[in-house]
Amino acid sequence: MATIHPTAIVERGAELAEDVSIGAYAYVGGSVRAGTGCVLHHHAVVEGNTLLGKDNEIFPFALLGGKTQDLKWDGGHGPLIVGDGNVFREYVTVHGPTMAGNETRIGNRNHFLSYSHVAHECKIQDDIIVSSKAVIGGHVEVESFANVGGASAVHQFCRIGRHGFLGGLSALVQDLPPVMIAEGNRARLRAYNRIGLQRRGFSEERIEGVRRIFRHLYGNERDRSGALEAIGQDLTIPEDLREEMLRFCGRCLRGLVGCDKKCSAAPEDD
Repeated sequence: MATIHPTAIVERGAELAEDVSIGAYAYVGGSVRAGTGCVLHHHAVVEGNTLLGKDNEIFPFALLGGKTQDLKWDGGHGPLIVGDGNVFREYVTVHGPTMAGNETRIGNRNHFLSYSHVAHECKIQDDIIVSSKAVIGGHVEVESFANVGGASAVHQFCRIGRHGFLGGLSALVQDLPPVMIAEGNRARLRAYNRIGLQRRGFSEERIEGVRRIFRHLYGNERDRSGALEAIGQDLTIPEDLREEMLRFCGRCLRGLVGCDKKCSAAPEDD
């Protein structure tokens, strides 16, 4: 049987794995499903059409599955789908989708620090840190191993690539390519994420490949199409890194930070 504090409210219809733990004054809505090992601390709220995987931990006053803040909400109840091993700290909010048939999706092993917000129809992959008070707008995509700095804001429909790093107090209004660092208001491209890649075990050969990508994108006066063509032809860059960058940039709709509109401050090549 799930461990449920006497003061918690679990609505009829909720499906809880047998080892779920629900603390004092927590609330679980009737359409919620929670997998094995999930922990809701006191005053945590999970509502709406929310599916929690395994081993998720939800701290006091966090809210998962709340109604979208988008005024275009059509009355539907699309799902918030959460994977395994995520941590939602105090006052985190994650909202369900605006349109019926859509979803908000959180992957695995992500860490959402206090007061951070994930809006409707976002797609958050795996092993991501969203720092305190960061705000992720609707329809944003954040790829695995990215880091979103504290008190930053990500504009609707933007994307952050794998291993991307958005510095604190930043406003991102264009796509941040994989393995790059941006910061500022508006966010400017600063460097590639050498330290993050080293921590992830990238070899020096692969880091050199990232440096070459960086130079193609930001070290000359080519436009985006010319830079991507140069990356595709540079066989000294490991194939998977080339393909990932071409894939990401090929889907770009809002422009690339520091590439489609040159920054007044040149990015650093460390």
